[in-house]
Amino acid sequence: MISIRQVEVIRAVMVARSISGAAQLLNVSPAAVSRMLRHTESQIGFPLFSRTPNGFVPMPEAHAVLDDLEQVHSSLARIEARLAGPAREDAALRIGTSPGLGLSVVPGALSALRARQPQLRFELGVMHVNEVLPLLEFRRYDFALTIYEIEDPRLDIRQIAQAPLVCLMSKDHPLAGRAQVTLEEIAAHPMIGYDPQAFQQRLIDGMFRSRGLTPDYHVRCRLMNTACVLVQENLGITLLDRFTVQGRLPEGTCVAAIDIDYSFPLNVISMRDAPLSREGEGFLAEVERLVSA
Repeated sequence: MISIRQVEVIRAVMVARSISGAAQLLNVSPAAVSRMLRHTESQIGFPLFSRTPNGFVPMPEAHAVLDDLEQVHSSLARIEARLAGPAREDAALRIGTSPGLGLSVVPGALSALRARQPQLRFELGVMHVNEVLPLLEFRRYDFALTIYEIEDPRLDIRQIAQAPLVCLMSKDHPLAGRAQVTLEEIAAHPMIGYDPQAFQQRLIDGMFRSRGLTPDYHVRCRLMNTACVLVQENLGITLLDRFTVQGRLPEGTCVAAIDIDYSFPLNVISMRDAPLSREGEGFLAEVERLVSA
């Protein structure tokens, strides 16, 4: 017989599709997950996952027991909640957010909601695109706010706003003070870029490529928030979504519109089988009000 821990490991790998993702969900080391998975596969006599360049893909035998794994997981979650008892104070609102939104739009909306509901308890967590599905699947958060679109039949995606791509620069930059700049003008100056495989960087590269331009990236970083700090130090200019600097333009910087017609969506992502609560809908109403203002 396999143990409860083995059940948790199998399910976590199925959800995260990677050893490192499963380890994060279970709050253990990747080595521990890898050892447990190897032991389980050796014990039952066949592999549960196909190791591919795109991650761990469940074998048919693993899919066959998925429903049973979900039932065991749900039962364990209920037991844990009952053992926690009334002394445990759960947040009424658990929000996951991409890094940029977590420093701009989300805090402002939470502040407005708290003004109306002073006793409201909430939890806020930053997640990257590959963490959205696992953390929602494990009910770690009620929903996520992100500029990304994730295609998965288990998820419900609702767009509540849009924001354009803008150019952020130091106030000392030659282009500073302009209401709008062109891609040609931007490409003539040192730029701060992102991971070449990241969604936003592929989008930006495609825009330059469509005009036959090759931007000069002097610095690359992972997050748009980091790019903002680098711009403050006048290390280059960067392109980012207007949500990231919504109401919180970094000191010593300014933004300019770009001569392109593209807007980033502000998406609310949740599990299809987990409707949003009244508090959740109230929070989203504040987000929409804040962004439209």
